[in-house]
Amino acid sequence: MSSRQKRIQERKLIKVSIAIGSVLTAWAIGVGIAGDSKSIIFDALFSMVGLSLSGVSLLVNNFIRKPDDDNLPFGRSQFQPFAITLQSSVIIFLCLYSLATSVIDIINGGKTVELDVALPYLIASIIVCFLLWLFFKNKASELGSEYLRIESTEWQLDAWLSMGVLCVLSLGYFLKAGPLAHLIPYLDPAMVFIISLVFLRIPANTFWKNVRELLQFAPDDEVEDKIHDASEKICQQYQFLDSWVRVAKTGNSYTIEIDFLLPKSLSGTTVSRLDQIRQELYDQIKGDYEMWLTISFTTERKWMI
Repeated sequence: MSSRQKRIQERKLIKVSIAIGSVLTAWAIGVGIAGDSKSIIFDALFSMVGLSLSGVSLLVNNFIRKPDDDNLPFGRSQFQPFAITLQSSVIIFLCLYSLATSVIDIINGGKTVELDVALPYLIASIIVCFLLWLFFKNKASELGSEYLRIESTEWQLDAWLSMGVLCVLSLGYFLKAGPLAHLIPYLDPAMVFIISLVFLRIPANTFWKNVRELLQFAPDDEVEDKIHDASEKICQQYQFLDSWVRVAKTGNSYTIEIDFLLPKSLSGTTVSRLDQIRQELYDQIKGDYEMWLTISFTTERKWMI
């Protein structure tokens, strides 16, 4: 599949996600207000944030496909991790905000939620969100798309959130006639607290991963390993003195610089011969990702640093 076809697929799938998410969000807001459930309102807010950020992803997806220009001579791939960092930071803020409000609710004596009002929504939400999580997870793997991986993560969080809310509210229903009935008002805010705390890990990891890309840290993945291995193989094959590999990943694009130190005896190697070696190395490291590749040869170590 070409890069253009991949982007078209991404846009179509993100639009589907936005459409379904809009319906669930509107339903969740109505149920949360009617049932006076902070956890369901949190679910709605989470979905609303996810929808807005999916829209941002759609705009960025269209933007990065534009050709390079004088203002962005090295491409636009850096906008992908920037958008994903923005998504993750907003989700982190939402989780922290929910943590704080749930603590306040617990201190103030909690609140009682009407399960009968919330039940139809929660069951539908669990089924739809789990199915969409699996669907987008498979599509993200198939297309190698970070955008779709974020979409699948959002649906996964939504699914677990609805599942947790349903379990806690059902527990409150069974506690009504028992000696622990006084705990029922605390179940809803306690659930929000626990889920917010657990959910922080996923967007925090995504945030850190994409910040590393923006700062051009080495990617530390199998692609980098493959590039290092191929460079060492070329170095040994042609009896070069040394090689220096620099790799940075930004979005789906790798910026790669490989310098080879040649012995003085090879200083007269023709350009066409060096181009053949470049082609050989390129064939070994190419893959289903974009590369900004520079391969140079020198007999002076100072030009490698």
